[in-house]
Amino acid sequence: MPRQQRAAAQAEVGGTPLIGDAYAFTLAFKGVLLEGLEVAFIVLTFGANQRNIPLAAIGAAAAVVLVTAVGIAARAPLARVPENHLKFAVGVLLTSFGTFWGVEGAGGRWPGADLALLAIIAGVLAFSAAAVSRLRRLDGARRPDSGRGRVGTAAS
Repeated sequence: MPRQQRAAAQAEVGGTPLIGDAYAFTLAFKGVLLEGLEVAFIVLTFGANQRNIPLAAIGAAAAVVLVTAVGIAARAPLARVPENHLKFAVGVLLTSFGTFWGVEGAGGRWPGADLALLAIIAGVLAFSAAAVSRLRRLDGARRPDSGRGRVGTAAS
C-alpha cells in the first residue's frame, strides 16, 4: 500500500502519530518557518511604514494563532485528499498569482483590475487540465498495459 494511502487510512481511524516521519516533519517545519518569517518581516515592514509596529506585531501574532488553529482543524480532512490533487491545485494558484503579479510588477495593467485574477486562474486550470489529459492519452497509447504506472516504462 502506498505511503499516502496508508497515511490517509490511519488518519480516518485516528491512529496517526503526531509525527510519523521525522525527516518529512523537519523539512516541512523548515519550509513553514521560512515562509512565516518572510510574512512576519512583510507585516512588520508595513507596520513601520505606517509608524505603528506594535499594531503590526499584534496582527502578525493573531495571524499565527489563526493559521495554527486552522491547520490543526484541517489536518484530518486534508489527509484524505490525494497528494497529487493538492499539488495540482497549489500549482494552478501559484502560476496564476505569479502571472498576475509578474505583469503588474512589470508595469502592466489587467483589464478588470483584480477580477482578472479569476480569469487567469480559470485559464491556467483549463490549460493544465487539457495538458494532463493529453499526456495521459499519450502515455496510454505508448504502453500495452493501458497506461498504468510510470511514463516511459512498459509492462513485461
